[in-house]
Amino acid sequence: MKRTPILLALVATAVAAASATPAGAASCTLAQARTAVAAARPRIPGETGAKVLVDPTSVDKVLCYDFTRDGRTDLAISVASGGTAGDVGWLVLQRAASGWRLAIGQNGYKLGLFRVGGDVVISQPIYRKKDPNCCPTGGFAHDRYHWNGTHFVLVRSFKTKSYTP
Repeated sequence: MKRTPILLALVATAVAAASATPAGAASCTLAQARTAVAAARPRIPGETGAKVLVDPTSVDKVLCYDFTRDGRTDLAISVASGGTAGDVGWLVLQRAASGWRLAIGQNGYKLGLFRVGGDVVISQPIYRKKDPNCCPTGGFAHDRYHWNGTHFVLVRSFKTKSYTP
């Protein structure tokens, strides 16, 4: 009978530890990503190449993972156009001691954002000369980015018939 309170205490401690958020981990919600973008104020290339401030309300898809392999959760985010262009940019925010910092940010067109292993993959449709905006027929281009210890580098570009890498 004396073992029951000890056993219950051990079970309660294990449950609490399993459900606790690790130190430095970010919540993986759209609201958290918008808050991080508002705080970091990242700029990514726009259509003309000039850097454009990312509006927190344009955050579309969010992937949470330790892409930079520093023990802290990073945020990979796609940026919505608000129109038929779909997602027109993407970025990775790295958790820093003082908040969030932009690790990489680029533009695109109708892009998809994916995690493959510990890397970020961007997918975009390939349009042929006479393709209408609705219907690209050239398949999809994929670019895979990997953290090399100091920054993201493009490690592989490939094409497939599928939107997902």
